[in-house]
Amino acid sequence: MNKVVLLTGANGFLGTQVALRLLRSYNYKIIALIRGNDKQHATNRLSRAWWEFPELLDELGNRIHVLNGDITRTELGIEKQEYKSLIQTVTHIIHTAADWKLKSSLEELQKINVHGTENILKLAQLAHEDHGLERFSHVSTAYVAGGKKGVVSEDSLTSKYGFLSDYEKTKFESEVLVRKSGFDVSIFRPSMIVGDSSTGYIKTFNTVYVPLRLYLSRKLKIIPVSRSMKINLVPVDYVADSIVKLTFDREAVNKTFHLTAPVESLPTLEELIEFVRKWSDENMDIKLSTPIYMPLNVSLLQKISSHGYLFGKGTDKLLETVNTLSPYFNENREYLRDNAGEILGPYRYKWQNFLPKLIEFAVYHGFLHRSDRTVHEQVLFRLQRSSRPVKYYDIVKGEIKESSATDIYQNILSASKALQSMGINKGDKVAVAGYNSTKYLILDIAIGIIGAVSVPIYYTSPLNEIKEILDDSSARILFAGTPQILNDLNEFDSHISVVSLCKQSVDRDLEVISWEDFLKKGEEVNKVIDVHLNFDDTATIRYTSGTTGKPRGVMFTHGNLRWMAEFIASMPPWKDRTSEISYLSFLPMNHVVEGIMGTYAPYYAPASLNLYFLENFHDLEESLQKVRPNVFFSVPRFYEKVWCSVLESRIGQIYISSSGILKTVLGKLIKREILKKAGLDRCAQLIVGSAPVSDELLKYYHELGIEVHNAYGLTEAPLITINRIGKNRIGTVGEPLPDTYIKIDGDGEILINGPQVMSGYFKDDSDSLEDGWLHTGDLGYETPEDSLVITGRRKEVLVNSYGKTISPLKIEVMLKNISGIEEAMVIGDGKPYCSAFLWAESNLEGIDEAIGEINTQLSRPEEIKKWVVLNNDLSIGTDLTANLKLKRKSISKRYEDIINFIYGSGAKPDSILHFGSIEVDS
Repeated sequence: MNKVVLLTGANGFLGTQVALRLLRSYNYKIIALIRGNDKQHATNRLSRAWWEFPELLDELGNRIHVLNGDITRTELGIEKQEYKSLIQTVTHIIHTAADWKLKSSLEELQKINVHGTENILKLAQLAHEDHGLERFSHVSTAYVAGGKKGVVSEDSLTSKYGFLSDYEKTKFESEVLVRKSGFDVSIFRPSMIVGDSSTGYIKTFNTVYVPLRLYLSRKLKIIPVSRSMKINLVPVDYVADSIVKLTFDREAVNKTFHLTAPVESLPTLEELIEFVRKWSDENMDIKLSTPIYMPLNVSLLQKISSHGYLFGKGTDKLLETVNTLSPYFNENREYLRDNAGEILGPYRYKWQNFLPKLIEFAVYHGFLHRSDRTVHEQVLFRLQRSSRPVKYYDIVKGEIKESSATDIYQNILSASKALQSMGINKGDKVAVAGYNSTKYLILDIAIGIIGAVSVPIYYTSPLNEIKEILDDSSARILFAGTPQILNDLNEFDSHISVVSLCKQSVDRDLEVISWEDFLKKGEEVNKVIDVHLNFDDTATIRYTSGTTGKPRGVMFTHGNLRWMAEFIASMPPWKDRTSEISYLSFLPMNHVVEGIMGTYAPYYAPASLNLYFLENFHDLEESLQKVRPNVFFSVPRFYEKVWCSVLESRIGQIYISSSGILKTVLGKLIKREILKKAGLDRCAQLIVGSAPVSDELLKYYHELGIEVHNAYGLTEAPLITINRIGKNRIGTVGEPLPDTYIKIDGDGEILINGPQVMSGYFKDDSDSLEDGWLHTGDLGYETPEDSLVITGRRKEVLVNSYGKTISPLKIEVMLKNISGIEEAMVIGDGKPYCSAFLWAESNLEGIDEAIGEINTQLSRPEEIKKWVVLNNDLSIGTDLTANLKLKRKSISKRYEDIINFIYGSGAKPDSILHFGSIEVDS
């Protein structure tokens, strides 16, 4: 008969690795036993657990079948016919399911580890009687040895030495049952399983990771065990490879295998800590002191807990954790590997080779257990935790209002149920146009929790654009956050439901639900929210800015959002992201970077959080001084304005004209003053992006000792590259993010492949996404150091009447560096020469001379021959996108009379404040 493998615990860490190897090595059918409310729920659970392994997901429903069952129930809790069919078809059982939580009660541990094993063995016995079960593979643990000292053979199984935990006791009891089964078995006893030796991948950072995290966080000053004790760790790939190989090897029948490293291959605790100390110095720029090793018994540990200064904050919890784990770092015993060595051969893993991968992976994820939660569920999870608390603040008209995590949590649940009561189901679109606020956060998370799709709209978008987005997305509800939008919608003939996020009442003909009444709808609903979501489901549609035409809906999945949130949380230095974090959300929350960085990423940081939401962007300067955030991302205009303030100050003018020691001293003073005045003195990293920034500006900051890190992304892939701390290569937009690949096609266009790339355009079969590669429309090249340089944008290039191709972006960046210039736009498509619109608020002196100097740095076709200075009345929505990019078509249409004048076919309009030109070639 065809071989059929029943795998328990397939959604666990080890079970997943076993499933991968079964799939790769054998063409057998795999039945994954997963506990769920129904088959769809069970399948969803498994899909979430496997979302980082596409090859497994691709086989769901093909070679891999999901069976909804529960090992703790008689006949696995499945229907009799299904149970009978399983008995008749299964040929191999690999039993990896276990409750390994050391703090669980004996009864809880026995439920899965003992009674669960009994039920699986009953199935195995019936299958064996039916057709002869070929193998029952049982994953036990090396620690069934309990308190036994010295040499432990693979056949040894006794309880006379006692056990160091109830977990060991239950695993001993289950192994006894397996040995009495009467059919062919193989028993596997791994030691302390750690991450994959080549990638470091792991899901739960327990066991040896606990002291490593405490040590890296400077909380482990005393280690209460001997420095010479061996740490019996083993990489998961060795364990999973061995289980799969031996399950189908006849020589492994009725044998027990210690899946452990030979004692001579194990590090001592001192060697492990010293290795981490050196690694952190070289890779994280963290200098850790050597801890004091002080072997202590339990009673002495309890006495020390009253002296917190020895360990720092949280002494009781820390001591409890270390005490729980200390037996596993105090192993005065040696596990023999006779059977394992005979069949598997020599152990080939060196801890010195794989430990860097383990630490790197753990640090990247902040030692936070990797769950199967979406970003929205992660927010709810964090709000329920007492450790690493979350505090919220709204900044409105200079006043700061605090909201508790409990209130936010309850409001999210109420909003979720309210949406469902209004008929919103999984996949339905919900539009939001409002200021940054805790209300926006509550709504965004609520939409995601019920599986609906958020459609954020910029709150200053013109009515026609809002109409386009609502029609295109088929949004069922609009949450309107400004009086202007509510009033404008009187002109909008639509049956869409409207909920007001505004504080004040608004004069409207259409019926509007207030925010308070909306929440009450949810408070009246008693049912539990239960939506089957997986990471391939669409989570949000973010519309493009419309710089090159009609806005297009960019779709992101829950998997996209989680990956980006985890990466952004990993960016700050270790010290900064493990201390209390303050973050100010001020860029519009419909902005793809803000909507991820400000909305989701903080909840993946291993620290307490203070999250501020700024209602009015114009209050940024004052708010930054109050919040003093740890991480700061903004568009170039912010940094330009800060630099202009330096140039306008007396000390700044002296600095610019000075040199030598004086310039160095003044630079240090200015650096301190800039950061303090801007509220950026606590920032771990300053990031600029969303639009081109002047290399010259970044160099000015660099000379002061202020590193501003340029980043690159677009709506379809919010963050692609970034200059890292310690590797800030001015002139580039940095190196690719992890798992992100870049290639340059024959025309110089940048193509991107990575987990941050959109799943596609909504209602649009565009060829921008081809075989997973996103055609960015940007032109550029990679440097030998793997940094990316952007040279222009394909759709924004100008082709003059002589057929010369010109990139306006580079020239515009140079023009915006002129003192007093707020914005610049180069024109000249189809014209004989380039000209420029310049918008200024004051000080027109020196502009002509500055443009003359800029022209010396440009090729002849790029030179600006004519320019006009205008009042800066550009508005977001009409002239500028939400992230302050020029809407070129809109601006060109608005200033058509000026364009005609510049190129000699009209009178000079009164709106021109200043007109300049140089001799134009005939």
